[in-house]
Amino acid sequence: MIFTSRRIRLLFVALAGMEAVVLAPFLLLLFRVEWLWRGGEALSALPPLPLVLFVWLGLLGMIVSMDLLGRSRLSDRDYRLTIVVLVLLSGLLGIRFLFYRGAGLFNFGWLAETAEGVVNFHRGLRPGVFLIFFTGFLWLRASSASGRLITFFSVGVSFRLGVLLILLGGGILALRHPALAEGATLLVVLFVSLGLMAVSLARSDEKAEGAAGSVGASLPWDRLVQLLLAVVLTIALALALAAFFTPERIRLFLGFFDPLWNLLGQLFFLILLALTFVLEKVVQWLFAWLGPLLANVDLAETLGEAFSGLAPPPDIQESSLPQGGPANETLLLLMRMAFALLVLAVLVGIVYVLVVRRRSRPRPDESESAETDSLSFGGDALRRGWRRLRNLAGLVRRYGLGRELLDAISVENIYANLCRLGRQRGEARLPSEPPDDYLPRLASVFPGQAAGLAQITEAYMRVYYGEQAISGEELAGLRAVYERVRGAQKRDTDLHG
Repeated sequence: MIFTSRRIRLLFVALAGMEAVVLAPFLLLLFRVEWLWRGGEALSALPPLPLVLFVWLGLLGMIVSMDLLGRSRLSDRDYRLTIVVLVLLSGLLGIRFLFYRGAGLFNFGWLAETAEGVVNFHRGLRPGVFLIFFTGFLWLRASSASGRLITFFSVGVSFRLGVLLILLGGGILALRHPALAEGATLLVVLFVSLGLMAVSLARSDEKAEGAAGSVGASLPWDRLVQLLLAVVLTIALALALAAFFTPERIRLFLGFFDPLWNLLGQLFFLILLALTFVLEKVVQWLFAWLGPLLANVDLAETLGEAFSGLAPPPDIQESSLPQGGPANETLLLLMRMAFALLVLAVLVGIVYVLVVRRRSRPRPDESESAETDSLSFGGDALRRGWRRLRNLAGLVRRYGLGRELLDAISVENIYANLCRLGRQRGEARLPSEPPDDYLPRLASVFPGQAAGLAQITEAYMRVYYGEQAISGEELAGLRAVYERVRGAQKRDTDLHG
């Protein structure tokens, strides 16, 4: 898919860069956990930008490899074997040329050291062992990226989620290691630049499809230069504003409004004084009303009798009472921690309920409201996540770890996007509704697309219910059918919008 057009290639490059930048601060934090690594073998000296470049290029190479393998005519057995060989070979070659550059060409002592690091992991992590597992993780990310459908909505969600992650990771990195604060800022700038470029490319790709007279996927160089200039100007303006609005300038700006703040302070004091006066009158009236009722009651004596039962019996000597010790102090500490965790859980629960209620309200004025429901982190997000994990586990059980699994996941994603488009047109699929029963209603909102919708539905039912694999040619045809349906929906939207 990455070889489809120049626009798609640049979009994949930007998305891979975004993922590399998001991973960088968390990797840098991991590299500086001294007790996790063997003595003197931590990667704490690795600077941020070379790390981003290494992960970026590696991820791009893996995506290209996955795309080429998807286009190949390899059998399923050869495909699986090729994937395993690529994962192991990339990890071992990375160890050889990154950590053992000075070793001779036929010196294989580094293999023994790597194996020793894997076996004796309890002694501390070694860079070579970490690189093997991290390479496997990058292959998983490349496999996911190579099979995804690139839409403006999905790229926008990736950008928004990435902003939260880069701010979290960069903030923790700057707090824990102040020397890397400047590097964390560069990571944020780089991520926003790549994110703006990816979102712009995804939006222009959607607008170019089906437009009369559009050059479409070619993306002329002048348009590309305009896009890069827009991104650079946006980032430059943001950096200039951030450099100008320093804390000193903000305090100086607010200082011009000192008379206003003084006036508001005096007004607030008068309001507080008036409330105190009213409260004093209310308390005086309350005491005057309760005075006759409590005239014959000695409050001190009554309270003393009420709490007398809580006092220890007089026959218990002070020496017999438990004395404070390490055990009692530990118990008190545990009780305080339990209480603090309980209070924190209650606060989190309250915030969670408020967020769920707010997100569950319909917001017709937002153009993406129908699509954001499926990605909501409130409501039944945990149940949906568990259902997706269970579905993925079932796919792995039925198809194994190979191209058949990736094709099955792609078919389910295509059908899920098709249901989302139907929901946008007012025909949502019910949770218990079979796909073949939903097909007539789906075809009613996409005139002229009944054959393509039936083809996608039939393939989905074969994959999901029949546990039958599909070929790469059939998957390419399903993607083409989905793009036609999506293009027809966009044309209808433009005509009625």
